[in-house]
Amino acid sequence: MYTFEEIAAQVGQKIRVEGFVAATRIQSQIAFVVLASGASKLQVVALGEAREQAKLLMHQSYAAVEGTVVAAKQAPGGFEIQAESVELVSPAIQWPISVDSEIGAKLDWPVARFRERKEALALIVQSEIEAEMTGFLRRRGFVGIHSPKLMAAPSESGSEVFEVKYFGEKAYLAQSPQAYKQIAIMAGLGKIYEVGPVFRAEPSFSSRHATEFISFDVELEGVKSEYEIIELECAMISEALQKVIATMGPELARHYPMASMPSQCVVFEFAEAQALLGVSGDKSLSAEEERRLGVMLQERGHDLVALTRVPWKQRPFYHMREGETLTRSFELLYRGVEITTGAVREHRHEILMQQLAEKELTGKGLEFYLDSFKLGAPPHGGFGLGLVRLTALFLGMPGIKEASFVHRGPGRLTP
Repeated sequence: MYTFEEIAAQVGQKIRVEGFVAATRIQSQIAFVVLASGASKLQVVALGEAREQAKLLMHQSYAAVEGTVVAAKQAPGGFEIQAESVELVSPAIQWPISVDSEIGAKLDWPVARFRERKEALALIVQSEIEAEMTGFLRRRGFVGIHSPKLMAAPSESGSEVFEVKYFGEKAYLAQSPQAYKQIAIMAGLGKIYEVGPVFRAEPSFSSRHATEFISFDVELEGVKSEYEIIELECAMISEALQKVIATMGPELARHYPMASMPSQCVVFEFAEAQALLGVSGDKSLSAEEERRLGVMLQERGHDLVALTRVPWKQRPFYHMREGETLTRSFELLYRGVEITTGAVREHRHEILMQQLAEKELTGKGLEFYLDSFKLGAPPHGGFGLGLVRLTALFLGMPGIKEASFVHRGPGRLTP
């Protein structure tokens, strides 16, 4: 069987093709059938018995056609198949959703949803972004790892964690691969990345949160400043999006006109961002404040913005402090939404344990991680990036549900 892309080279040949029925038009002596496969469409012309067989096809059923490829200027791709036989391989019920259905209905029917090319394109773009970012890192000597997702203790804190049974003991789904990323650096791997699922028991129904999502994590040895990490991440994102636009530009422009190259990353201190917003204190920016900040800075031509010197009160115990109240960490915002938390890590065991106690944490279940710092930990740092969130923002979507294959959130455990 030939793919649609291979058919152009088979003019004059008898072949067999299969695809989804995108359209049918039955006339008195002839039937026209359009088969779809990905972004490609193929016109089929059926006469006689083949026309009668074509009458059995329904919208989005799966069909097979045998016939001769002929040149036809009016047909998609400049050729069509003159069918000798049309076979209904698999029927389809009445289509449960439409292009204009709300996202909740679309989430219930992923098979129907992603038959729509615009919907499928979002997943393809996400795949390409991931491939380009991992390629960027691999060309710079980074090694990919896969860390466990079952842990003996919460990986971040005791809240927002899923507890599961584990052979008579309690286990927790990993909220991040943080401990294992740092262990990989202390083990001498130097520069690593991981792309994998993480789990957050957040009772949030917002457009940017999920209980399970894909995190794109990076960690590297020898980091002295958070600015080094910011430069690396911004270069990675910019190169990846540039290459995606270069390869998918025309189709992106047709379906997602907001997909464009981000501006050069700019850096503001957290206090400077607060001053722009007219707020103060050591609390994280709210989603609304991030949005307002994004609008302000986009008006200045900045859509990729790093906020540095984030208050210690907001940060986990393993971030390196800057004085008493600040940290050598950052948040990266894209189009007014946070996509990354990154930092220089505290690599000195004694100080790390002091910070653990200050956060009123015991470290129980994380002894393997904490003891690793006794073996000589190099200075290091890294970041975690939400892959689906980045995709949604790049494409100009309302939220991450629109960019997810199968979304997980409170109240949504199926499909």
